[in-house]
Amino acid sequence: MLHLNRRTGFTLIELLVVIAIIAILAAILFPVFAQAREKARQTSCISNHKQLSMATLMYSQDYDELYPMAYGYYNGVGWLYLNTGDVPCNSTCANGVCGPNWTAGMGSFWANAVQPYAKNYQVLACPSVGTYAASYAQAAGAPMNAKTSLTYNGLLMCYPQAGIAAPSSLPMITESLGKAGQDGANQSNPILVCADANDLTCSYKGTSGTGNGGSSGWFGFAATAAVHGNGEVYTYADGHVKLKLLSINILSPGRTDPNREPWAYYNTNGTPGAVWKLGTQINFFRPDNAF
Repeated sequence: MLHLNRRTGFTLIELLVVIAIIAILAAILFPVFAQAREKARQTSCISNHKQLSMATLMYSQDYDELYPMAYGYYNGVGWLYLNTGDVPCNSTCANGVCGPNWTAGMGSFWANAVQPYAKNYQVLACPSVGTYAASYAQAAGAPMNAKTSLTYNGLLMCYPQAGIAAPSSLPMITESLGKAGQDGANQSNPILVCADANDLTCSYKGTSGTGNGGSSGWFGFAATAAVHGNGEVYTYADGHVKLKLLSINILSPGRTDPNREPWAYYNTNGTPGAVWKLGTQINFFRPDNAF
């Protein structure tokens, strides 16, 4: 009788072919998985923006249709326009031991002012951001520091809703620190310059204004502006949220469109190199900009 030997394994060539096929499939699928993961993070970021949008507009409705303050006033020091806001506002002063001036000044920062409506500090950060710089230290017994990466348009500080020239085009909440955030602090970007501590008012005064609110400035980005692909999530003054694409490939000064983008050009690391200004104010964030 003829007996046939049965193969019970794979040859080396067959194993190598299978490994090669798996490697090719992995090379094809891994970028797809990464894109899907980032898309999910972007969706979560949009949701955070939407919650903050609703909280900010609800605040405005309760305060004579004025937009929230970007920062507060510290009695004896003045307007805190160069400071980051302590988030939560008593994170370094357990039970307010730093005094009422500190609590009032820090509590007026946008990120803290809208919390009675948002009721969630976690919405201040975008999931696509993974780097957070340590800011205010957390004292024993104080609330946990909040991580933040979303920023408020400081030119809207105490500005009336009715005065907005183009609500659907004016940024209200952006990611204007780039793909990085702060641990225990928050700041607006851009901000109104309010250097006169004796003037207890501070609001936008137009492109040729003087005194508090007569000019504006901006803080540099902590990381690339390309938070989501080549763009950032923007919330506009009418409350709608969308992904805004940026011209981060433009590295030559003055080459972007000042009516479509706030930054005049970008550095090789993706951070803005300059900002468009009209007179004394940063153009793209002006509440009287009709676009």
